[in-house]
Amino acid sequence: MKKKTACTRLTAAVLLSMALAASPAALAQTKEKPYSYVEQMPAFKTGEKEMMQFLGSNIKYPSDARKHGLEGLVVVSFVIETDGTITDVQPLKKLGHGTDEEAIRVVKLMSGQWTPGKQNGRDVRVRYTLPIRFTLSESDRVATAAVANKAPQYEGGQDALLKAMNSHLKLPAEAKQENLNARVMIRFYVDKDGQVSNIRLDGTKLKKTVGPDSNLDYMDASTFSLQNKAILAKLSEAAVAAVKATSGKWEPALKNGQPTPAEVVLPVQFLGVDGNQHMQTSPAPTMTKYTKAHYTFEEADVKPSLQGGPLGKFLAKNLRYPKDLTFEGDFKTSFVVKADGAVMGPLMFAGSTLSKEDEKMIFEELTRVFKLMEGKWTAGKVDGQAVPVSKTLLIRFVTDNGSQKPATTSATEPDVVVTRFR
Repeated sequence: MKKKTACTRLTAAVLLSMALAASPAALAQTKEKPYSYVEQMPAFKTGEKEMMQFLGSNIKYPSDARKHGLEGLVVVSFVIETDGTITDVQPLKKLGHGTDEEAIRVVKLMSGQWTPGKQNGRDVRVRYTLPIRFTLSESDRVATAAVANKAPQYEGGQDALLKAMNSHLKLPAEAKQENLNARVMIRFYVDKDGQVSNIRLDGTKLKKTVGPDSNLDYMDASTFSLQNKAILAKLSEAAVAAVKATSGKWEPALKNGQPTPAEVVLPVQFLGVDGNQHMQTSPAPTMTKYTKAHYTFEEADVKPSLQGGPLGKFLAKNLRYPKDLTFEGDFKTSFVVKADGAVMGPLMFAGSTLSKEDEKMIFEELTRVFKLMEGKWTAGKVDGQAVPVSKTLLIRFVTDNGSQKPATTSATEPDVVVTRFR
């Protein structure tokens, strides 16, 4: 076997994966428990590409690992705080010979360079997991990072996308005559070669100017009595033409490191300013298919299904009111059905007002019931592919003493009601 030379090369393959749930013991030590999944996950401030460059330029292959010819994966878990700093860095999977310490060192260097995660519009703590692969080669040492999954990106970024589309979008004269602005949601596919296809409008909303400094908010177009019905058709034609102008200039999505087709959702606004027509996109295009780390039940084309009947019926049959639980009211938890049908959960939400004792009892009861579901889930699908799907559960704990019907805790309909009879 050919010996490895002193000059080596490191390839740090950074797989941006789903955050792992923290253990109950670790969570109890913090003022606010970190989320595992949030509506808007944390992001490196300057972008994914810059994060890879940062890791690539800072990771150094430990001499002891190089000496022993050690290669493999180190998985690091850490919490991204609400101010973008990093805390509680710990290895979940160790490799040894200095690689664990090196991975932790570089992760700590990223502290303060993150945009925090958001849940319900509020900055929250999120536990994040970052696997880093150490690989030796014969060439000079180079640190690089490769993302396994990413969304399609337009060449040149958002400004270039706006410029490419702007010349094709004109607010119809008929819309101006009726004092209308418009907002449309465009869906289209970006294939493996960066070409766009299957362009369609997912909805059109209009805003009518009532008078000086007074206007309506954007509302569904069907609520307007338009004098000229051609307005909607012309808006659609302009949006489709604008997207077609970007075809061939997209970097395709990646799944497991390979180019793959993906659906993109692009909000577009037609605005009239000082007699001129122009457009803007806000926010940036987002991807809905294939490459997301996980999908919600609402996003999945085929929902995960539990053998034997609906989830609510299963929970109603098996969930018990903990004997010494003092809590009454609504309790939220979540879980993920992975692409192989395995279940990860229960996942606890931050900001709970329950006592530690009550929270512990509920967590233990949920864990017991979730174990009963092991091996009984069929995975959800998006465009025919099995994907991880997350679901939030609202559980209502009520007491019925026989004298009166338990009061409704909130207007939100729970997934299951657990009743204690006295």
